[in-house]
Amino acid sequence: MNALAIVLRGVPAGIALSSVAVAPTSHAADAPSAVATPTAAPAVAPMASPTAPQTAFKVSPGPLGTALADFGSQAGVTVQLDSRLVEGMKTQGIDGSFTVRGGFAALLAGTGLDVSESSPGVFLVRSHPAVTSDAPDATTLPVVNVSAQSEQNPYGPTAGYVAYTTSSATKSGTSILEAPQSVSVVTRDQMTEQNAQTLNAAVRYTSGVTAETRGGVATRYDLLTVRGFDADAYWNGLKQIGNGMYATPQLDPYLLDRIEVLKGPVSVLYGQASAGGVLDQESKLPTRAPLHEVGIEFGNYGHKQATFDFSGPLDADGRYLYRLTALARSEDGQVNTTRNERIAIAPSFTWRPDSNTSLTLLALYQRDPRSTSYGSVPPQGSTLPSPYGKLPSDFYDGDVNFERFSRTQESVGYKFEHKLDPNWTVRANGRYYHIGNDYASVYSNGLEADNRTLDRAAIGSTDQMNTVALDNQLEGRFSTGPVQHTVLTGFDYQHMASSYLLGYGAAPSLDILAPDYYQSITDPARTLTQVRSNQFGVYAQDQMRFDHVVLTLSGREDWTHSSSLTHDSGSGTQSAQSARAFTKRAGLTYVFDNGIAPYASYTESFTPQAGVDATGKAFDPERARQYEIGIKYQPNNYDAMFTVALFDLTRKNLLTTDANNPNFQSQAGEARSRGVELEGKMSLTDSLNVTASYTYLDTKYTKDNSGLQGQYLPSVPQNQASLWAYYTERRGPLAGLSAGAGVRYTGQTYAYDDAYRLSSFLLVDATLRYDLGHLAPRLKGSEIYVNAQNLLNKRYVASCYYSTWCAFGYGRQVFAGANYRW
Repeated sequence: MNALAIVLRGVPAGIALSSVAVAPTSHAADAPSAVATPTAAPAVAPMASPTAPQTAFKVSPGPLGTALADFGSQAGVTVQLDSRLVEGMKTQGIDGSFTVRGGFAALLAGTGLDVSESSPGVFLVRSHPAVTSDAPDATTLPVVNVSAQSEQNPYGPTAGYVAYTTSSATKSGTSILEAPQSVSVVTRDQMTEQNAQTLNAAVRYTSGVTAETRGGVATRYDLLTVRGFDADAYWNGLKQIGNGMYATPQLDPYLLDRIEVLKGPVSVLYGQASAGGVLDQESKLPTRAPLHEVGIEFGNYGHKQATFDFSGPLDADGRYLYRLTALARSEDGQVNTTRNERIAIAPSFTWRPDSNTSLTLLALYQRDPRSTSYGSVPPQGSTLPSPYGKLPSDFYDGDVNFERFSRTQESVGYKFEHKLDPNWTVRANGRYYHIGNDYASVYSNGLEADNRTLDRAAIGSTDQMNTVALDNQLEGRFSTGPVQHTVLTGFDYQHMASSYLLGYGAAPSLDILAPDYYQSITDPARTLTQVRSNQFGVYAQDQMRFDHVVLTLSGREDWTHSSSLTHDSGSGTQSAQSARAFTKRAGLTYVFDNGIAPYASYTESFTPQAGVDATGKAFDPERARQYEIGIKYQPNNYDAMFTVALFDLTRKNLLTTDANNPNFQSQAGEARSRGVELEGKMSLTDSLNVTASYTYLDTKYTKDNSGLQGQYLPSVPQNQASLWAYYTERRGPLAGLSAGAGVRYTGQTYAYDDAYRLSSFLLVDATLRYDLGHLAPRLKGSEIYVNAQNLLNKRYVASCYYSTWCAFGYGRQVFAGANYRW
């Protein structure tokens, strides 16, 4: 990595680079210690100038390079510097009215650096003449043009593993230190270095997340839990709405720049939501810096993949930007006789008519003609003993002639932002999404007493779904005396219209010792169901800052309505249901000067539920509430983020058997998750990235009428831990060589109704990567790599999500590939 990359590490993700001209530099370690010594700038008051106009600026504390990029972004000027000069330096930021020169001076106070305007709108940061430096001459310094996006848009890439801002926690681009809720960010660098090809793989090393709860069987859906409960997938801040059957959106991680995992109930910002939280997937967006990348990859299971990613300006002024990202993949599924196939292309276009306005249009076409299996294995022979020994990890319970899965996803959307003035901003996001889905499968219903005859049934579903999601926001900043406010108000809307032909039928049994996968199976009779749903929500939030204290208060009102029409037996069965819910959140954070930030918060969620009780009364929404305390730590002298969170999360109004009317359900159920999460993300140098986590969960049904009370939630381990480190050699004969390794531990889990217990497992991942440009100049931009997941080919059962349905985890996957960038 060249010296320029160091200054970009930790830059808020919303800051896009418009052009980069990299000059030859020596390694950062060769810079004199007088320049590299960390320096914390004191808190700075606004500086006045009698001649130049002043503008309100707010730059958060943090790495000096990040702060300079933020300030240049807000001022709409170009920042030119050698990244070695600011490596390891920190600043307490600024907040007030400054001239451009005054703002730079305030940020650089006490650092031994100063700034000069080398040409109109171009500011050069360099060592003060009194400070000795062997940095390159100013005429050869790398140039970083920072776009006029503000620090409040952390949506783009983050160099390294450490992100300092979050868009999901408050919808207002808040510092992670100030967000009163636990949030983890998986950056593009981490996804690339771990070669994550599913959302599950991308969050394997994230605290609180139990990934791949259906193991290596189900790749077509992102099945995972956060803090023991389901979580909702979002894309660019808008919900990925499903129809409740088999039409469920899924994005390929290659199309993404970052993934934010916001843990716990968040209806106060997002409306109806699962108790586990939100996984917000942020797209690769157009860049001002020209970007060209092509890649090929091969691996076991017949894996073949090709990718390209192009981006850059369409005009000299950088007002029109584009990006075109695409992928094609084909491979055998881990389950015998199955395959995965995918083609995805995501074009986007940005128009910036001025420094205060931005409009980005995004589109997606993703076609999955095939997608392995959605079946299971019986517990006998997988996690429980069997008189016939162990089942193979590629065991298939379906039928080759009957099995099919085909999904097409199409989407268009927009992201709009306009600054009314330095303190007020309007945003509007919207998306239309279409899914066409055809699914048929034979699935197991458990082994008979002979332990070799597998009972089976058939299912078929053809789905069509259209959704619309809109979110409109107004953000303002002002002060009331000594208290600074960041106020966010918004209105959002979600609409879903779906129809599906669904049928269940019989299927012949299967002899697991001599399976016949080509039997005659009749497609089940189908019933057409049409579903419509709408959600309207209004929300308001105020982040109040007084000295080191940040108080966040949020409230939201939602109205939901859903209807269903089922065409059965020549007649129609129609139902409709409406719900209204108010949710709230309160959080208090104290940010010390040394980067330590203890916090406490309370937050809620709701989820509408269909159906009626024995009296005919419609079910109330499920409710969840969470109490959380924790400490976040962002060191002043190196690039890292550490978090500790303790939480108590409860879901109420769960459906369970009515104790007085067993043929009906009541809302007497309740489930609880308590635990602690520890996570650290470190980019210790420009060569070493580390992420580590530990999670303890105590998840149980606390109220239930069907026998579950006091039992553990299925497939949720009490203990999880992970560690991943990635190192790049920058000098010497091994320069250009990178190596990474990680371990993932998952503790014991229970099957549904605690029928039996599953063993813990430990998995090892590893990777090697080499920059061929170190061999010969003509190979600059080329790299080769090999990546292994579950390197030791550990055979394990990922979960038994029901008493008769279990899933093997992924076996060893080895990918080797090459990329070329120019």
